[in-house]
Amino acid sequence: MKLAGVVILYYPDTETVIEHIKSYANNLHKLFIYDNTDIPNQELADLINNIEGNISYISTGKNEGIAKRLNEASEKARQEGCDFLLTMDQDSSFKPGDFEKYTSLILQSNQFNIAQFGVNHQPDFIPIKNLPEKVISLITSGSILNLALSKKVGLFNEDFFIDFVDTEFSYRVIQNGYTNLMFSNIVLNHAIGSLVEGRSLASFKKSKRIIHSPVRVFYIVRNGLHLLFKSKGLNASMKKDVIRSMKIIKNNLIYNPQLLDVYKNLLFGVYCFVFNKQGKKL
Repeated sequence: MKLAGVVILYYPDTETVIEHIKSYANNLHKLFIYDNTDIPNQELADLINNIEGNISYISTGKNEGIAKRLNEASEKARQEGCDFLLTMDQDSSFKPGDFEKYTSLILQSNQFNIAQFGVNHQPDFIPIKNLPEKVISLITSGSILNLALSKKVGLFNEDFFIDFVDTEFSYRVIQNGYTNLMFSNIVLNHAIGSLVEGRSLASFKKSKRIIHSPVRVFYIVRNGLHLLFKSKGLNASMKKDVIRSMKIIKNNLIYNPQLLDVYKNLLFGVYCFVFNKQGKKL
């Protein structure tokens, strides 16, 4: 199993991201680190160069989104003669021994029809099972692409730029007759958004709520609506999956401390959907 990897950075916490990368870098034939941060970080570059493993750090000084980087890394991995590509977020890592277990399970599986493998990033909601299962969609972080089949599925959609890039690709995997396979017994350390304290409108009790930056609300709204109403071939289960994913913005509409910016980005997302304005938010 010749396995490459890619992780995409955007203003990461330096110490934390280095520890995350160390949880898998040494098990890869090659790791491509794309830094989408607008300002070059020499301290981060120096620390990455000290990590054990075959690592290529790439920084262009501008944010070019997730999809473009995934496409670039897929092609570079194929040029390196790799069969698989691990895709990671900067806020994700594997527990000790889990990455080796993950790759072992992949080797034991029937790979001829599986375009991508994934792991459990929400054990509080996704039951842990010993047997792998077919799923509608996988998130980017922790997924492993079968590069031969992913090439047949096609490129990641660069018009989406960030959100729903992994979801849209997962749907095309199924539409092309391939499978998304998840190992729910491999639990990824993964952070989703930021946490703020908010009071329930029903019980008035305070609890932690997941929120995102206002610009993420824009991409979730625009790309989610595009998937629902402009993408071809989505079945009922896929549409239900999109709606479930879009519900993540609910907390932002109530608890985000930048409420004005949240609503501006929501409306602008709807506007860009209506007038088919894609790519990076301008």
